Amino acid sequence: MRTVGVVSRSLMLLVILGLGVAAPALAGSFELTVLGGFRMGGAFEDSSTAESRQLDAGPSFGLALGFPLEADRTLEVVWTHQEGRVAGTSAGSAPVDLDLDTLGIGGTYEWSRGAWRPFVSGTLGFTVVSPEQAGFDREALFGGTLGGGVKVPVSPRVDLRFEGRGVLMLATGSAAGVCGGGGCVLAYSGAGIFQLEFLAGVAWSL
Repeated sequence: MRTVGVVSRSLMLLVILGLGVAAPALAGSFELTVLGGFRMGGAFEDSSTAESRQLDAGPSFGLALGFPLEADRTLEVVWTHQEGRVAGTSAGSAPVDLDLDTLGIGGTYEWSRGAWRPFVSGTLGFTVVSPEQAGFDREALFGGTLGGGVKVPVSPRVDLRFEGRGVLMLATGSAAGVCGGGGCVLAYSGAGIFQLEFLAGVAWSL
């Protein structure tokens, strides 16, 4: 994996861990969730042929750091990561491996405190698109997530979390695609990239 991808994830983890250190002063308690799941969707346009090229579905993982505001509301910082591939084409375009790191700030709203706690979630932030091949530049795309799911308490301090969400990355301004010194191999299709992500995790209240 390219160094730039490692740097991107390290910075995001530092943000989450830094907030975790500050949590006692901010809210008195916080919730840490380890997430794993599956991410699918996302289309690019071949820069040479204008052919649509799909990002392969694949596993994703991440962390969520939550700060309870009220009994039914939580402020959250959420990071998820996917390692994906845009397959090659019959015209001879080579496959492109991409790391997608999404970091957002938002929250959840729950409307039940029973054995099953449904919730809606949303964040605003950015996704760093990092090509694994040498010579290409990483790019940060503004966007957000919107989803919902359910939390299932298994002990006073541990919950199971199941969630589905849409992930939107907007290709605005100077956003070009997967580009480097030799030009672009992929361009963003339309206004950007839209994906679906399905996650499950374990949350600890600390």
